[in-house]
Amino acid sequence: MKKTLVTGVAGMIGSHLTDSLLEKGYSIVGVDDLSVGKIENIEHQLRNKNYSFEKLDILDIQELKKVSRNVDTIVHLAATKKIGEDGSGYNTLTVNTKGTENVLEIAKKNNCKTVIASTSDVYGMSPDLPLKEDGDLLLGPSMIKRWSYAVSKLYCEQLAFAYNKDFNVPIVVLRYFGGFSPRSSFSWSGGHIPLFVDAILKNEELIVHGDGKQTRSMGYVSDLVDGTILAMENPSAIGQIINIGNDEEMSVIGTAYLIDKIANTGNELKIKFVPFENVFGEYKDIMRRVPDLRKAKKLLGYEPQISLREAIKITIEHRTIY
Repeated sequence: MKKTLVTGVAGMIGSHLTDSLLEKGYSIVGVDDLSVGKIENIEHQLRNKNYSFEKLDILDIQELKKVSRNVDTIVHLAATKKIGEDGSGYNTLTVNTKGTENVLEIAKKNNCKTVIASTSDVYGMSPDLPLKEDGDLLLGPSMIKRWSYAVSKLYCEQLAFAYNKDFNVPIVVLRYFGGFSPRSSFSWSGGHIPLFVDAILKNEELIVHGDGKQTRSMGYVSDLVDGTILAMENPSAIGQIINIGNDEEMSVIGTAYLIDKIANTGNELKIKFVPFENVFGEYKDIMRRVPDLRKAKKLLGYEPQISLREAIKITIEHRTIY
């Protein structure tokens, strides 16, 4: 039985990944400080003899060492996500970089394969679409705090490759594109789709940044989980950066109308457009974000299975019931 450490286990991806790995016969040690993740996402597994949960901060390397003894693989998902100009850039930078360094130290000690979660944000404003793993990256001005998330994740990628080349730690970097599920954080950190779903179901005003014409490629969490497991189990993934997600592209405003159509509440769709500068200062939003999935398909046999429409329907049905 393979023993796997999952950081950020109570988050959306972490909790669904845990369910899938336990079904496959893995033993899981899950850690989370519950600052974003919710205990409700994992409580159905707390009595599983092959699962143990530890509430801890990944910056506490001594506690992390204690709970990670004899793990064979690590999936590092814990992170502090992107922020507006009013948020703490320090927290984002510290948690993401120091937390990843701690995880890689554990991996070095245990000599175990480690999957590092990165993000499509690292591509920044690259005009080379679809976004390819070996393409050039284009970030905005350094003084804009919104870039701290992308910068921290880029550092984590470089750190992972340093541990791979200098200390022979087998690593894989996954650049996740937007995903969601009924376990998403139904707040800004969880992305626009969960927020839109709740606003429409509650007949509340829906907030759109800018004119909503910016596009995103959003996928259901099961596709992200499938890609993660393929990367964990395939030795060819070691030392690689791989895009994982769905390449179905839709504008933010188009997604709002699609959710409203699927929800079919009978209420009038209420949209409030908020200028980018009101939230992000001088940050310019990324106007298109769509992944090139050819590497994932060729290397891992990866293929997203759930359409955007189906994923939205699943999420709406769950939120309506509960």
